[in-house]
Amino acid sequence: MKNFLASIFLATCFIAYSQDGDPISTDRPTQSAGAIVVAPGDFLLEVGFLNEKVTEGLTNSTYLNALLRIGIIERFELRITQNYVGSKVLDERTTGLSPLTLGTKVHLLDEHEWKPQMSILAQVTLETGSDDFNPESPVAEFRFNFQNTISDRFGIGYNIGYVDAGFNNFLYTLNFGVLIADGLSLFAEPYAFFGDDLDQRFNAGLIYLANPKTQFDVSFGTGISNISPDSFVAFGAAFGF
Repeated sequence: MKNFLASIFLATCFIAYSQDGDPISTDRPTQSAGAIVVAPGDFLLEVGFLNEKVTEGLTNSTYLNALLRIGIIERFELRITQNYVGSKVLDERTTGLSPLTLGTKVHLLDEHEWKPQMSILAQVTLETGSDDFNPESPVAEFRFNFQNTISDRFGIGYNIGYVDAGFNNFLYTLNFGVLIADGLSLFAEPYAFFGDDLDQRFNAGLIYLANPKTQFDVSFGTGISNISPDSFVAFGAAFGF
């Protein structure tokens, strides 16, 4: 039962690591990266769209967010992320490719009683995107990903991490997942970036597991701190093969 519910919660990933034949467990649509690792020889493609209202005159969009996760060896996955993005300032819109992000996720510890499941995610964003969306230098990110299964219908996932972005480098996420119907789960998630200042946000949504290899999701979020974006809405899907 826990293995099935782990696939329902998906974004919080409530299994130690993926086994052949298990339903997919994704890192979207939450801000929390799951603790699960793709099984050797398996592929997981996660795609989505996001529209973020930063201020009244500024909107950022991710027209295609594409993350490919590849199981290399036991407890180790390769991650490749490429997005097509846009920014609208008043009536002027700019679009292009975001920088390529390469990374890995490694399973470290199994869940046992009160001790959480744990993995580490490490990735770097390169200077490969369109001129308008390139960072000044490569950006490294590290996250420790945790999960605890509370009951057959409820679990939590949480991250702590560091992004070498030059401002508000530290982050945390706290994701609550609950099964509300067969194949359908609800999540609610406070998260923040902090360091020089506090950028506190909130995210919530629905995740539907159509079959063991196909997921659909919809989510929305809002900024809480003064420096946070006003709001965002997102939807997407994931496919295992």
